[in-house]
Amino acid sequence: MFRRFQKTDSLFYVGLVFMIFPWGGVLWFGYPSWTLIPSILFGICYILIIHLRDQYKKLIALLWFYLLGYILGMTFAIEPNMMWFLFYLENLLVWRFEGDIRSYRMVSYVFALSAVMLWGLFFAQPLIAKVMTVLITIFIIAMHFFQRQTYMENKIQEEIYQKNKEINLLSAENERNRIGRDLHDTLGHTFAMMTLKTELALKQLDKKNLAAVSKELLELNQISQESMKNVRELINNLKYRTVAEELDNITEVFALSDIGLTVDNQLNLDTLSPVIQSSMTMILRELTTNIIKHAGANQCRIKLFRSDNKLVVEVSDNGCGFAQLTGEELHSIKERLQLVKGDVVILSSQNPTLIRVTLEEGDRL
Repeated sequence: MFRRFQKTDSLFYVGLVFMIFPWGGVLWFGYPSWTLIPSILFGICYILIIHLRDQYKKLIALLWFYLLGYILGMTFAIEPNMMWFLFYLENLLVWRFEGDIRSYRMVSYVFALSAVMLWGLFFAQPLIAKVMTVLITIFIIAMHFFQRQTYMENKIQEEIYQKNKEINLLSAENERNRIGRDLHDTLGHTFAMMTLKTELALKQLDKKNLAAVSKELLELNQISQESMKNVRELINNLKYRTVAEELDNITEVFALSDIGLTVDNQLNLDTLSPVIQSSMTMILRELTTNIIKHAGANQCRIKLFRSDNKLVVEVSDNGCGFAQLTGEELHSIKERLQLVKGDVVILSSQNPTLIRVTLEEGDRL
């Protein structure tokens, strides 16, 4: 019947502190004693509507209209300042029911807010009470839009987090598939050949054809040595991707992220040393990961070229960029560049964001 406790539920409970006014009003402010019972019921209904599962629609509707009726009744009959309690419903609309403007809750809330404001304008005394009624109404409306904007931002951040989580899982799956293909192609063929050679050697041994056995064993030895070499290369490839492989992977990940990618490669990547390949790969990976996770961009451009005997990597996007530059940006890339001669510069912080990384050409060979 009740849903699980959620992290936003604690915010609802904080608001219950204001129930001290109607409850304490009976003792301190001269409220009629009978108002204590509907005030206690208000608190109970408020807690129930927070935790009831959504499928109990009729019960939720009943609780909602009780909350609304209580606020209107207390405002009109007991204390005009009870209109502040519309904040309880405003919080429920945004954080509990996600602010659906077409729902009966939103329609009834707007109706109640309008009724309170009109009542205050025509019946409240003195003039300051009329003014306060209008100001409180405006304040409540402003707070509703502010909270709704905050809710939508949180929702977008959560969606981005989930999408990044998906992308990370897909990237890891692609990496596992790559490793599996490499192992299959490298070791599968080798073991098949070694098995075949061993069977041939055993057959020749049964025939006591020692020369043929020696020939098969020599070939088996050559296959074993070649296999060891291939395994070493495979291990080295697992440690880092080439720049070309990283660009292919970035293209796949950006496609999953619905980000348009343009790659302008003017370099002969095959001539780059392993150190430079590894450094460029990690730099590209970090820059593009930042774009996916934080930039909110839908277009990205990667340009690789040479300038003044230096290798240059430029990455630009049309995302939110940097609000302000403090000098601490891209510190992890700066750390990587300590292994090679190079530097990183933010040429444009926004509209578009453009980052340039340079590596000394002398480290290429």
